[in-house]
Amino acid sequence: MSTSCLVHVRRALTLFVMVALVSVALASVSHAQQADTPDGLCPPVPQDDVRTVEVLPLRGGFIDPPVVAQVGDILELAHDNGSELVVFQFSSRGGVSADLDAVVARISDSRVPVATFVGPIGSAGQAQGAAGVLWASAHIRTLAPDASVGPLLPVDLAVDDGFDTDAAVARLVDETGGDAEVARRLLTERVSAQELETAGLAVVTTGLEPLLVELDGHTVLVGSDQQELRLRACEVDVRFHSLGLVRRMLHAATTGPFIYLLLVVGIGMLLFELFQPGFGVAGLAGIIMAAIGVFGLTVLPVVSWAVALVILGLILYAVDTAIAGFGPVTLASTVTFVAGSIWFYDAAALQLNPWLIGATTLTVFVFFVFVMTSLLRAQAGPEGVAIEDLVGRPGLVRSVLNPEGHVYIDGALWRAKWTGDGKRAKVGTPVRVHAVEGPVVLVEAFDPEQSASPPSDS
Repeated sequence: MSTSCLVHVRRALTLFVMVALVSVALASVSHAQQADTPDGLCPPVPQDDVRTVEVLPLRGGFIDPPVVAQVGDILELAHDNGSELVVFQFSSRGGVSADLDAVVARISDSRVPVATFVGPIGSAGQAQGAAGVLWASAHIRTLAPDASVGPLLPVDLAVDDGFDTDAAVARLVDETGGDAEVARRLLTERVSAQELETAGLAVVTTGLEPLLVELDGHTVLVGSDQQELRLRACEVDVRFHSLGLVRRMLHAATTGPFIYLLLVVGIGMLLFELFQPGFGVAGLAGIIMAAIGVFGLTVLPVVSWAVALVILGLILYAVDTAIAGFGPVTLASTVTFVAGSIWFYDAAALQLNPWLIGATTLTVFVFFVFVMTSLLRAQAGPEGVAIEDLVGRPGLVRSVLNPEGHVYIDGALWRAKWTGDGKRAKVGTPVRVHAVEGPVVLVEAFDPEQSASPPSDS
């Protein structure tokens, strides 16, 4: 064997030995780490030994009837399933029309420990009013480092239900052994997470997973029983819940900007239908939106005269469009609408953002003053053409005649009513005007080919 071959063989053997030594060393370190960390060795757990944690994240909004109902359902589910822990994670500026006595009683009677977490971290979570009471009523009270609790008053933004906040604060101090003075401040002040932890009233944690790690082996007083939580990672099944579709919609109905916009858009669509022949999709959508908006007004604290001003402003815009005034009436419409929007809600936490009011006012102004005006001019037909002159003329259906809609005649749109066979005429159907009824032309089916063919000799 040549010298060069021997050199290559020696290099290959050396490289092989080095790789083998490194692999053995890494395997030894990994084995040592697993041996030192019991959690690293997680054997299969029998199904009967799996501990269930029920989690309900509430993403914004108020503590309202749908939330209270969902909290009750989760507690009942946890009891029936023998769950280890229930966690409610939320950030809320208060409650509206919530039966707080009922939800506090449900938590107090729960045989499953309940933890509340104000967060998540990075969201500057807060628990005010009813949300703060819900937080304080749990067996375990936690919050993110950038979160806060309080003020607890007013408990409900919509009604004064007479909830005993003093008793809730006293119970908090009694159960935690924390600083009573800091607890009393919760009634009227916003207290940070650091202050609450220092006062012994809460536990600060960065998230749900760290919370479960910290609570493993923690003893909780539930009723008159001491319960030790078993929350090892390999033994826990975390199940997340959410509001159902109906409850989600009702919960959205307690969001101030959402209800305001629904009401404005719904009424705007209904006014739009007043200028159209028949009653179409826009009218149906307007009824649904306005109905949800009215429901929200019964839940949230609103200023009645301000709501009336917003509605009056929309009606004045419609009148202004109909008479094509675009002067004093336009100004009155805008001022009335803006004033009603500014004082729409009777609670500081619900006040509408000035940018939202400005954007909504501009949209309404453009819609009625420009869009609706252009549409009405198009419907009026070309100048110098009287509607009576259209009798006998052919056209095409541009929007379904059911029985009213629009037809295209001589390069212009006209309001029309279907009088032919069947209940409606589809888009594209050839028609002919046979009469007029006010601003509406009456049309029937028309066959252009039959009309164009010469009469046969008989």
